[in-house]
Order: sequence, then structure tokens, then C-alpha cells
Amino acid sequence: MTGPLTPDGLRLLEAQLGRMRGMLYRYYELFYRFIGAGLVAVGLLFVGAFWPPTQAGALLLPLVTIYVGFHAASLFSYVVFARTYAAAIERRINRELGADILVAHRLEAAYFGAPGDPKLVAASLRKPLTMLAAETWHFTIAGAALFAVGTMVANNTVQQLGPPWSTWYLPVVLGWAALNGAYLVWHFVGRRDQRALEAILADAYDPPSESEPA
Repeated sequence: MTGPLTPDGLRLLEAQLGRMRGMLYRYYELFYRFIGAGLVAVGLLFVGAFWPPTQAGALLLPLVTIYVGFHAASLFSYVVFARTYAAAIERRINRELGADILVAHRLEAAYFGAPGDPKLVAASLRKPLTMLAAETWHFTIAGAALFAVGTMVANNTVQQLGPPWSTWYLPVVLGWAALNGAYLVWHFVGRRDQRALEAILADAYDPPSESEPA
């Protein structure tokens, strides 16, 4: 789509922009809804870990904490996808109109950080003090602390079972946590998939001009 747009082409872009904005808002909603549900699940497991009839549930506590964090990051990756796509469409429409009519992508980049920034899930490493970044640091620190406490509680519980559970439980949980954390860093900071997406969009819609913010 490198030449001038026909009216039909412009309408198609407008429809696709509406679809991407809808996807963006939907995955934001799913992200926060899942965080809330995950906190309830982790809280119930944590309380149950101190009640003898449900104490065995403590073994799941660190694993569920990892799952909540990883799946929340997966949901947010779709937010990044939709923002990246929507920004490319808005820039293409603006170039066609010869004016910056659509500025949502510029406002989002200023307020949240650009979708292509290296980030830790929702926290842009280029704008690490935005409110969205601060919330991400908050949940990351709180989640890591909860994981550490949950792992200690679970390890105390599993020691009562004796070998082989008492021998393998802690290395397996810590190894699983390390693998999940390493993947998230690789995905969000390394940006391999993001670069591939940006290349496709640049080829389809033209790269932005040097004077236009991403």
C-alpha cells in the first residue's frame, strides 16, 4: 500500500483501525480482569496454606503466582501488538490526508511509551517513570515478594512429605521461575517478534517520516 489510497482503500484502513482499537481495549480489559482474578486465587491459596485441611495447597502457591504473572504478560503482548498496528495505520492515514488528524498513537507514546520500546511487560524502559510503568514495577516487586514467601511456605510443607518431593520441589520451582522470567526478558527486551511486526507494517504502509514521532 505504497501509492495513493483510493476511497475504498481509505475505508478499509479506517475499518482495520477500528478493529485494532477494539482489540486494544479488549485486551486491556482482559489483562486487568485476569490480574484481579489471579490475586484472588493466590490470596486463597496463601490463606489456605496456614489451615491444616488445605495446607497441601501451599505447594501450588508459587506455581500459580508464576502462572498469573506469565499469562498477564501474554495478554499484554496483544495490547502491544494492537498498539503497533494501530499506530502504523494512523500514520498511513495521516500521510494520505496530508495532516496529523489522527494523533492517538502520539498521545499513547508520550503517556505510556512507544509500543516498540524495549520494556518489561507494560513498563517502557525508555520511559520507566510513567504511571503504567510504576504500576508494573509495583506488581513485579509485590509478586516477587509473594513468590519468595510462598516458596518458603511451600518448601516447609513439602519437607513433611520427605524424599523425593522434599529433594526436588525447590529446584523445580526455582528453575521454572527462572525459565519464565528469562523468556519474558527475551521477548519484551529483545524485541524479536516486535521487530518482525514493525518490518511488515513498514513494508505495507511506508515507514514514518523522520520528523514524525513513532
